[in-house]
Amino acid sequence: MSAVPVEEIARLMLSSASNLTLHTGNIINWNHLKRKTSQNAGEEVVECLNATLNMWSSTVDPAWMNEESNNALVVTNPHQMERITEEERSKLKVSVKIFLLKWDPDLVEEAVDQVCNELDIGVVDSVLLALPPLESEMGEELTVNHILPMWEPMERLYDVERVSTIGASDLDKEMLEQVHGMARVKPTINQVNVVSCCVIPPDLTAFAKENDIQLLTHSDPRDVLPVPTFQEILRGSSHDDHVDEWQPFWVLRYTVMVKCRGVIKAKGYIVNGRRHAAEMPLSVA
Repeated sequence: MSAVPVEEIARLMLSSASNLTLHTGNIINWNHLKRKTSQNAGEEVVECLNATLNMWSSTVDPAWMNEESNNALVVTNPHQMERITEEERSKLKVSVKIFLLKWDPDLVEEAVDQVCNELDIGVVDSVLLALPPLESEMGEELTVNHILPMWEPMERLYDVERVSTIGASDLDKEMLEQVHGMARVKPTINQVNVVSCCVIPPDLTAFAKENDIQLLTHSDPRDVLPVPTFQEILRGSSHDDHVDEWQPFWVLRYTVMVKCRGVIKAKGYIVNGRRHAAEMPLSVA
């Protein structure tokens, strides 16, 4: 029997998986990204995921063909993986933003556990939570009752010292005030989207100042990885006729900064997606 090309092995691995985690590794030194300073997070994550899948599919270990298939697959860019050593950890600040794409509080701790495992760290210095778009049955307006169940895992992570600082993203003054008043562990950071809000509202600024909440700005899109976009990324790498069964569940962006210099040492994305249909049989075309 002739050897199976590594690209075909990668295609089979993707086609047989039902839970997929992709890690771009450190993208700081990607020369083609340096020239695209106007990219938003949505454009950047798509380009990085495509590059990661392409690199992985050309270097996947052929020994997989002799192993039992695992429905959970982790795809990494083998040339960009950088773990943080114990010696350098105290000199670095690791900040994370989780873009939830499903209203499932368990995904928060799952995402934090994944980045800790990938970077080989025990504590994340700062985690910001971006909530997903409202689903049709949830009504048209975001309420504190939507937010608090998603905030509880953030509080648990803080309690067990897995995360040092927790914050939110895109909460207006009313929502921030309600969450701050009802949460057991208060948000100390709130991100404001400068694309939809060129000037931070004065009432939000005043409330943040009164309650020691740091206001940061960002330009991330509301839906950082739409379902059709994720499916198209997988279609290009897996040639899977069933990519419409896949949905992204969360996107995590991390930055690693050298504290004394204020220089970003590393930046990367970790994305999780899942296939909802019945498990597909593994076969060689």
